[in-house]
Amino acid sequence: MGLRDRYQARSPGMGPTITADLEQRWDKSNRYDRVARVTDTRRVTDTGTIRMSFEVVDDEPFLLKPGQFVGIQARVGDFGYRKSPYCVLSPPNDERTFELLIRVVPDGPLSRHLASLKVGDEISFRGPTGRSMVPKDDDTTQLCLLATGVGISPFMSLIKVLSDRTFDRPIRLYWGLRLAEDICLIEELDQLVADANDFRYQISLSQPPDGWKGLRGRITESVPPLLETLGDRRFYLVGNGAMSKEMGAALSDMGVSRHEVYEEPYFNAKHQPDPEVVRQIRQRFVANDLFSPAAHQEAGGWSVGARRRP
Repeated sequence: MGLRDRYQARSPGMGPTITADLEQRWDKSNRYDRVARVTDTRRVTDTGTIRMSFEVVDDEPFLLKPGQFVGIQARVGDFGYRKSPYCVLSPPNDERTFELLIRVVPDGPLSRHLASLKVGDEISFRGPTGRSMVPKDDDTTQLCLLATGVGISPFMSLIKVLSDRTFDRPIRLYWGLRLAEDICLIEELDQLVADANDFRYQISLSQPPDGWKGLRGRITESVPPLLETLGDRRFYLVGNGAMSKEMGAALSDMGVSRHEVYEEPYFNAKHQPDPEVVRQIRQRFVANDLFSPAAHQEAGGWSVGARRRP
């Protein structure tokens, strides 16, 4: 009996259980009773990134919002059952299809299992669920998107949706990768630049090759000097939990409201920000348009109306 047959044989009341966050609140249920079939799989980098396309073949609605994820579960040899959430790369559509960008790692049994699947194979999944990244209509801030690795996935969906809605505020994407060989999705990013009202992107390599003309260093190093203001932006931090936690802490220290920072850790979700690392990130910012609590404290309690020290 195939996955689809097993799904249809279950009680009609056994729909997917929806939970609310990518990592901490993810594991409230073990019900992965939805079914999708692989329609395409291809390697997009030589360093272990694959792109997979799926068609939902169960009878439940598949209603996706940018920023949401699906959870996949599979029995992987001697490892037993393995499960993990994956943010959806593709924008919402009426065809009940979705795409994932997956980093295949040696110590990741599930990612290796997914990389071994062929067109026509079926997976058990749950979702989509999680928060939408689409800003409210009355929000006037520009969007500052920071991603590491495959954390770019939900941003591709978000930018496409906002482009179709003729979003009229600037969108800036900063994508942190290790090597030039990790780069992918360039044609689609360039098409989004052409289609969107005001979208630009920059790639920052922590190990750039000779002659690299893009940003250099981790995005916690390369991005703060580029931001002349902070108060007119909404920040989205997705990928490595160390990046999102430490950049989020630095932004808070610089006076950015927590309501203007969206964090989605893919791993290292329980990372505790290193105060020294946060201090170094904070010192790289050139923006001084907000009152900085950290700078106020470091200066020994200067006037509340003052701004960040030069």
